[in-house]
Amino acid sequence: MGKLLSLLARDDSNCCAAKSYDVFLDFENAAPTDTEREVFEEVERVLKESEIVLEEIQVYKGAGKEIREAIADPSPKCQEKAW
Repeated sequence: MGKLLSLLARDDSNCCAAKSYDVFLDFENAAPTDTEREVFEEVERVLKESEIVLEEIQVYKGAGKEIREAIADPSPKCQEKAW
């Protein structure tokens, strides 16, 4: 990957540099090869799961009030609400 980036980063202003290459990489329509398929599916599964976790974190309202109540009144009912 580093070699590819160094080839793409060259400019024509340096007369001693090797020729620049114009390369088009189509990331939107890229598809995994047969050998990459298993890894691709695993990564896709993890990314979908992470989206669900992120949504749950974003709607989390916190339990500060419930925790303070459980500390002040350590009854089983308050403890259960805090957890």
